[in-house]
Amino acid sequence: MAFSITCTRLLALGLGLALLLADVPDALAQTLPDYSARAGMLNSGKDPERPDAEIFHVSYTLKGADPAKRPVTFVFNGGPGGASIYLHLSAIGPKTIVTAGDGSFPSAPARLQDNPDSWIRFTDLVFIDPVGTGYSRMLPGPDGKPRDAKPYYGVAGDLELIAGFIRQWLTVNQRWSSPKAIAGESYGGLRVAALSRILAEQYGVNLNRAVLISPALKVGLAEPGYGLVAPMTLLPTQAAIAAYHGMSTIRDDPAAIKAVEDYAMDGFLTGLARLGRASADEQKAFYAKVGGLIGIDPVIVERQGGRVSETIFGASLLASRGKVIDTYDGTQASDNPTPQEQGLGVLDRSLTVLGGVLLAPFMDYVRKDLGYTSNRPYIPLNLEVNMAWDRNSRLGGPEDLGIALAQNTDLKALVVHGYHDLTTNYLLSRYVLEQATRAPAARKRLYFGTYPGGHMFYLRTKSRAEMAADVRGFFESAP
Repeated sequence: MAFSITCTRLLALGLGLALLLADVPDALAQTLPDYSARAGMLNSGKDPERPDAEIFHVSYTLKGADPAKRPVTFVFNGGPGGASIYLHLSAIGPKTIVTAGDGSFPSAPARLQDNPDSWIRFTDLVFIDPVGTGYSRMLPGPDGKPRDAKPYYGVAGDLELIAGFIRQWLTVNQRWSSPKAIAGESYGGLRVAALSRILAEQYGVNLNRAVLISPALKVGLAEPGYGLVAPMTLLPTQAAIAAYHGMSTIRDDPAAIKAVEDYAMDGFLTGLARLGRASADEQKAFYAKVGGLIGIDPVIVERQGGRVSETIFGASLLASRGKVIDTYDGTQASDNPTPQEQGLGVLDRSLTVLGGVLLAPFMDYVRKDLGYTSNRPYIPLNLEVNMAWDRNSRLGGPEDLGIALAQNTDLKALVVHGYHDLTTNYLLSRYVLEQATRAPAARKRLYFGTYPGGHMFYLRTKSRAEMAADVRGFFESAP
């Protein structure tokens, strides 16, 4: 049984719990507003006078709206190496795939329908595919051959390319007077954190809103065998997943998970820190309590020193049933194709299957509805780009967002997560942003929302509706 949540809740640092911005509307009874849709390329690059890449994007704008009042939101996914198709057709765009609404993937070929929870109701949308993803590629050089994409396969170059695209799009479409927002998922959340600062400092673009969806912020944690923050923040998510599958000592509801949060930051944290000094009976009791919470045999918990990783947890929780759980959404289980492995021996289905689910209807939609054709393959997730990524940059950490909020008093940030996401657990984002956002006024403009589901919690119909209602209230709240 999933969590029972009757209304959406947003937590503002410094303001306390239960800041209700919006209840979930009866979205299915509403029709989408009249909008224009356009797909195409925009030349971009580090030097706007000498563009070296062409960026595929799809934009949606409300017909008849006043550009000075109508927000525009630039949207991207993560990876790195991921196109924007995931947020586009699963969560935010005017069209979405038809699903069972419980977080599972539909059978292929998937179908599209109007998205009752599309953000087009309150903001224009521009979905961006970074170079090497979707249809986006490098432009030819003087010799007629495509330029080397390596400068954009890294944290810093990627941010420069997206920031340049945003500046160029605002100019070409005469939207500088509009309220501006960015939204990104997973690694895209790292982009949001960095761009919220970079756009203002280097590009003259002051943002009004920033939305981080299941963000993978750049956080320098100590080695897993010694650090305390990683296992501390992971524990509530593991307990939530175990409770969902009936394997935990706690109930399957948010109040019980909140109690685990409190234990994680108190008894669990001190228990890990003093394991070397604890008696044998104290250690046994500690491992038994942790094992009961996360549904794992205390023998395994002891073997892992109380720090059960995402992969060990994913392979162990339902091992007696011959199942593994998806680390992107712990509510989803499948047959274990590599039972001989101690951990998870293959990539999650969220990486190997979801892209194909979305690609078939997307190809028809882009060609038939949007009138855009290309002989290039559209790449939902480019693992070669991911493997080549240069991560040697400090940009994209929680401190970037904290500084941006302190310097830009027009900016508000919303961080949303699914309870059941092992890949980017919700408590880690909350913890590091609490530590990084020091200015009291900035803390009051930083909000958190948590929903049933995994990394793509919006694959649950109710969670998608709750997020859309929260984001709309977030956008429409007073500056």
